[in-house]
Amino acid sequence: MARRRRRGLAGWVGLLLGGATLAYLGWVTVEGSRRIVRPARRPFTPVDGEPGTPADLGLAYEDVRFATEDGVTLTGWLMPAGRETKAAVILLHGYSWHRLPWLVAFVPWLQRRYHVLQFDFRGHGLSDDALITLGTHEQRDVAAAVRFLQERGLGPIALMGISMGGSVAIMAAPDLPVAAVVADAAYAELHHPVRNRMRENGFPMAELGSRLALAAANLRAGARLRSPIDRVGQVSPRALLLISPEEDQLVSATQAQRLFDAAQEPKELYSVSGAGHADAHSVGREAYERRVLEFLERHLDGAELHPHVEPPL
Repeated sequence: MARRRRRGLAGWVGLLLGGATLAYLGWVTVEGSRRIVRPARRPFTPVDGEPGTPADLGLAYEDVRFATEDGVTLTGWLMPAGRETKAAVILLHGYSWHRLPWLVAFVPWLQRRYHVLQFDFRGHGLSDDALITLGTHEQRDVAAAVRFLQERGLGPIALMGISMGGSVAIMAAPDLPVAAVVADAAYAELHHPVRNRMRENGFPMAELGSRLALAAANLRAGARLRSPIDRVGQVSPRALLLISPEEDQLVSATQAQRLFDAAQEPKELYSVSGAGHADAHSVGREAYERRVLEFLERHLDGAELHPHVEPPL
């Protein structure tokens, strides 16, 4: 009799634990997918007295707006090059942020050599509101930026992105007339940073939870959220420089290696020891800038535009 009671109690406990697990995974699926496509929008204001426009750095600039093929208006800055050239770099920011954090760190040394276009992705900064798809629809934003520069008579063009911006650059490049791509702290697979963020915040079952949240995010966005690993092999013949912060806890160094292994030549992998996520420049400083500028000098200066390839249906 006592044994039957223990079995019965264990069964009830198992049912309760199973129900709690299902309820938790359901919550992760619904709330996680919402946070992916609709993260809190950060205010477009300088942090801790940082410059708020390129003029605060002594740089000439133009406020610009341009529209994507699906009608989203994007807002940004165009900074003319500090030398005689038509070559340009499009600088792409990270997830849930906007262009301001990358203004001080990247624009001054890039602008000395190239025209620089910074803009806010859809659903970020001062650009139009829209669902965030971690690259699938943001490819249209990059295409609109490339068209904008071409209409200004600028080119050849390179894409340079950090974190999500790097992943979007990889995904967009195969369909665009760009000469080179620089991707810093780019993820290869979408579930990887989502899983690591869940672990960082103490959520259990992060591997399964991240995949469920992304599956639901597909439904919310009405589109299949693609991973850069599926596109990186098509970046060639455009040159690709992958930058890997070796101590990155959000996007591990294995992600850069996976992208590098899947990419075709010409390709380069630059690892920065001691750097965390999106910190490769702040750690590498002059060495980082030298590596990027030497890459752009080889593959952007005087490069011929690659013919436009229509994206697959």
